[in-house]
This record gives sequence, C-alpha cells and structure tokens, in this order.
Amino acid sequence: MRTNIVIPMKDPLLSKTRLHPHLSSGQRQALALSMFKTTLAFFKQHFSQHHLLVVTGSDFIADIARNYGASVLIESKLGLRQAVESAARWSLNNDFQSQLLIPADIAELDHREFERLLMTHRPVPSVVLCPAYDLGTNALLTTPPNVIPFLYGIDSSQAHQSAAHERGIACQVMNLPALALDIDTPDDLELLALLSSPITQELNKLCKIA
Repeated sequence: MRTNIVIPMKDPLLSKTRLHPHLSSGQRQALALSMFKTTLAFFKQHFSQHHLLVVTGSDFIADIARNYGASVLIESKLGLRQAVESAARWSLNNDFQSQLLIPADIAELDHREFERLLMTHRPVPSVVLCPAYDLGTNALLTTPPNVIPFLYGIDSSQAHQSAAHERGIACQVMNLPALALDIDTPDDLELLALLSSPITQELNKLCKIA
C-alpha cells in the first residue's frame, strides 16, 4: 500500500508562540527549524521507501525540504486544516492509497514506533491515530487519504475518533510514548529536558545563548 508521509510546517517566524516568554522569538524560530530538520533527516534515514511531502506557505521551508529529498506543496492559506486537506488531495491525485500526517515538533523520534505504526494492518477504509499527551493528534494514518475530515484543535484525537465512528470507519488508537510528546507549551519543555534527544541538545544550546 503506497503511503505518503506528510509534514505540515509553518514559517518559523510564526511557530511556537505559546513558548513565549520562556524562549525569545529568535530561540523559538531556531527550535522550530531544528525540529523540522531533525524530522526530515529521520524519515530520510529510516523510511526512505516512503514518499515524503512537506506542505508549507514558506519558500524558505520549501527549499529546506527539497534539500532533504522531500516533495513540496505550497499552501498559502492560513490554518492547519486547509493545509492538510490540500495534502490529502495531492496524495489522491498522485495515487497514494494512504497518508500519514506527522507534525514537525515531536520531541523524540523513535523508528521502532514508526515501524509499528506503518506496518499495522489497516483495512480500506480505516483510520489509525496516535494521541498526544494533551489529546491532540500526533499521527494520523488515513486510508484513503481523505477518509475523514481533518479536525485539528483541542482534543483533536477524540474528534478524529468520533468522525471515524460516525462514518462506520474502522479506527485504531495506538498509544506510542515517544510520539505522544510534541513541543507546544512550557510544560512540554520541562518534559523535553528529561530526554537525551537531539532536540534536547538543541534546546540546551539555545538556553545558553539567552
């Protein structure tokens, strides 16, 4: 089953605003950019058999994505929902049967978790999702790509489950510890400090610069 891995990415100038005032504007931009590059490198190293698409409104981000071998979809509309809807149409138009949506701010990327996710049995149609600790959606695997509406926001993992159930679509929830931690709030930064990931090292460098 052909799966398109999709990473939505804002311009770093607009990223991680909830980390203010714990990080300065420059630190937030650097952290967002570091996490994005780490995510691209991770998929290039461990999952090069899958196609990678970055959806963004930033030419700067688009150039970085292409340097890592990813395709780019320029989406100038504001809002994550519009961006991922465009990505789903792109996936369908390019003959992908499945789409995996992944944010660019996972604190610790574990290839074993992604292997389990991508290799899980999934009927057609189906949804597989991995909740964040705050009940957001940190991975959304949809077969076909547009099988449910994209409902990102507060408690989006529950909203995606409800959307699947309302349509009679098989929905599997996978609780994966590393994938559950994204970096959005000061509390996330405290958890990140306990890890030994490349993102933690980047954060430590940024804090020394402050």
